[in-house]
Amino acid sequence: MEQQRIVQFAKRFFTSHQADILKEDEDGFEVRLTETLDKALMNRPFYWQYMKQIGQTPEPMILSFVTSAKQEEKTGEWLHIGSPRLQQIFQLAKNTGIYTCLYEQVALPQQKPTALYPWLIANVKVSYLSHQRKDVLYSYGLQLIHGQIVLQAMEQLQEKNLREDISPHAFTMKSLIKPASGLARIKRHLEMQLQSETHEWAAVAKKRMEEELDTLKAYYEATSLSEEEYVQEKKAIMSQYQPNIQVTLVNYGLFYLQDFAFSS
Repeated sequence: MEQQRIVQFAKRFFTSHQADILKEDEDGFEVRLTETLDKALMNRPFYWQYMKQIGQTPEPMILSFVTSAKQEEKTGEWLHIGSPRLQQIFQLAKNTGIYTCLYEQVALPQQKPTALYPWLIANVKVSYLSHQRKDVLYSYGLQLIHGQIVLQAMEQLQEKNLREDISPHAFTMKSLIKPASGLARIKRHLEMQLQSETHEWAAVAKKRMEEELDTLKAYYEATSLSEEEYVQEKKAIMSQYQPNIQVTLVNYGLFYLQDFAFSS
């Protein structure tokens, strides 16, 4: 499920930047970059400069992504939580605008105006840090009228037609929860979720840290290692193995949708 959320996030990122997804299947997808995305992601400034100098129209690159475990059967970049390209996309999304506001488009004709309900969608990266690192991407949705919180919100947006302008025959319902308060609610929900986890990885890291500290102490007592060196080595071991959880808000947005509630 984690990989599915990554793929949906990447597709939403490209389409929100007006890039065309040329083809897709269960194992990957292919996207034609815009000029802006090409310049930001592909690091080929001399190409763009040269083509414009000779009066030719530059061609943005087409990227092929492999998104399933069958990546050896296809050509393309393997897109997963630890891939450099996905980290690059995360950083670009952060730099170019962490916030967006989109409206679900309503098909014509309608007998009466269609109500669009406010949803706060937040994509959050949770990093479990010790001597090893694990990154997990969560997508939360908060309904800003009655306060429903759903997980995997990006999956529920996948098939919706979203644009920056509202349909002329639609209207928005007023939020009862402010976005800032909504983000605080999502934060509390995530904290409760993390507290409920077993965190076996942390127990393993602490055990490894204690073993390394015992070994260092024995070495210190048996050799001429100075106290200053011992303290420095001890700090280095604790810094390496001490379990820590880092939470990063990747991006968030206000989405006006026809759905009053989502499946939890």
